Amino acid sequence: MSKQWAALVLVLIQLHCGDFCPDLCQCFSAEKVVCSDESLKALPFNISSQVRELIVVTSGISFLSGSSFRENLNLTKLVVLNSLVKTISHDAFERLQELEELEISGTYYWLSFDVQTFSSLAKLTRLLLNNNKISALEAGVFHSLHELEMLQLRGNMLSYLPRHLFHRLHNLQELDLSFNHISSISVDVFQNNSLLRSLSLQANSISQLPAGIFSHLDHLEELNLRSNCLSNLSAETFPSGVRKLILKKNALAQLPSNVFHKLHHLTYLDLSQNQLSEVPSDLFQNLISLKKIDLSENRITALPGSVFNGLFSLKAIHLQKNKLSSLEANLLKDQHDLEQLYLSTNSLQSVPQDFFNDLDFQSVVQLHGNPWRCDCGLQYLSEWLKYNGRNVEDLTRVYCDAPEVIRGEHLVTVDKEQLVCRNTSSSGFQGSSVPNVTEILVDGVDDGAIRCSLRDVKGVTSLHCKCTKCTSEKFHVLFEFADKQKSVFSNCSVPEYSSNGTSFH
Repeated sequence: MSKQWAALVLVLIQLHCGDFCPDLCQCFSAEKVVCSDESLKALPFNISSQVRELIVVTSGISFLSGSSFRENLNLTKLVVLNSLVKTISHDAFERLQELEELEISGTYYWLSFDVQTFSSLAKLTRLLLNNNKISALEAGVFHSLHELEMLQLRGNMLSYLPRHLFHRLHNLQELDLSFNHISSISVDVFQNNSLLRSLSLQANSISQLPAGIFSHLDHLEELNLRSNCLSNLSAETFPSGVRKLILKKNALAQLPSNVFHKLHHLTYLDLSQNQLSEVPSDLFQNLISLKKIDLSENRITALPGSVFNGLFSLKAIHLQKNKLSSLEANLLKDQHDLEQLYLSTNSLQSVPQDFFNDLDFQSVVQLHGNPWRCDCGLQYLSEWLKYNGRNVEDLTRVYCDAPEVIRGEHLVTVDKEQLVCRNTSSSGFQGSSVPNVTEILVDGVDDGAIRCSLRDVKGVTSLHCKCTKCTSEKFHVLFEFADKQKSVFSNCSVPEYSSNGTSFH
């Protein structure tokens, strides 16, 4: 629809509704009125009895009482946002007994109300009191709200929750207490909220969870404990039905191996931004439904090879920003359907042979921010990147950190011939260190039957190989000069001797 047609339709609607639309308000239907003007000092009094929704945004209203609404109103929804309301009287909503949804959020001053303020709202199912600087609540303030399904108290200044605050809210399904100053919670505060499905305690100051605090929440699916001060958890902390568990940004340094064992329905687990340095090998045992696990921004130095065993539903593993220096070869053994593997910003120098072979070709991998050592130990990764580089995020940021001669080069641009091990070796490969001797890995020889080294003596470079088993290997030597010209010398072979130390020079 063009802007001209939209404007015409708006005018026609407003003309149609003009006989009941209050001043400083807009009426887009017979049932919905929206008022937004800082000069509005009181709720409009001449509202039609047909109106069901009244929304007031950015007004100068500072007080709500029983006289704020005329009789015979049939509002089912009232929203007051960004107002100057300081006080709500005990009888403010007595004439709104049909109200099902009430929101008063974003007040500029400290909002206060009476313990009886909501007592007449027997049909209320949704109550939102966010960002109002509420500092305390009386125990009985919600006792009449037997039909309440959602309660939001987000972004206030609550430091304490009375034990019986929610005890009459038997139908409560969603409770948001995030961004307050709560430091402790009584063990029975949620005792009568067995239908609760979503509970957020994010961004408080909780340091300890009483044993059994969530034990009655049999229907709880999402529990958000992000940004608190939790330093320990017990095996009985979480209800078995939880599906999404957020423990991000706490003070967890270690976890009991059985803390999650009952969570068979868990699909999302966030342990990022904690202080974990190790992970028990059976920590995630029994999490058969787990799809995403986030362990990023911890202090993990190594992971047991079996830590993800049996987690066949995993789609994402986030391990970025840890201190991983090595990876077990079987870490991804069961991860055939993995879609995200984030290993960036660790201390990895190489990956085990065939490490990524179990991944699907659709998997997205992060490898940047590691000090990759571009020698013979990285030949597998280099080869894997040739065929799977499109699956690596920020591939151009995957650099060689060593050896020094190729430091800073993109791994994908390094030739395979450059990925050699240059370890100082000794004469005959035993004994003390000898200068100007470089050991060379012989590709295709897995049992050490042939070991070779380069020796540079007075400007003359010689190739020394030692054979410990019968062999008929032939040697092809490739010379590449500074001008990129290449020369191949292949007129040499090893005699078929059988000894314990036949040397070829």
